[in-house]
Amino acid sequence: MKCAMCNREPHEIREYVNLAKENEYPSAEQAVRYEEGTFHPTYDKFLCTDCYIKAGQPLMEDVYELYVRQKGSVN
Repeated sequence: MKCAMCNREPHEIREYVNLAKENEYPSAEQAVRYEEGTFHPTYDKFLCTDCYIKAGQPLMEDVYELYVRQKGSVN
């Protein structure tokens, strides 16, 4: 599981580490699965808050299209 833009994993992003601790999730990855609105389980991708803002806060339809385009990549 990685951010579709910066390729960081949830445990590398302080926001998700803190979210996991605050909500007693066993890991930052679990916090993303249950709390991150941009997470898509089929693609196992999400957009971290920084990247979501840099992308111009796109509609979820556009976010998922990004995941579809990346599906063939080995990130």
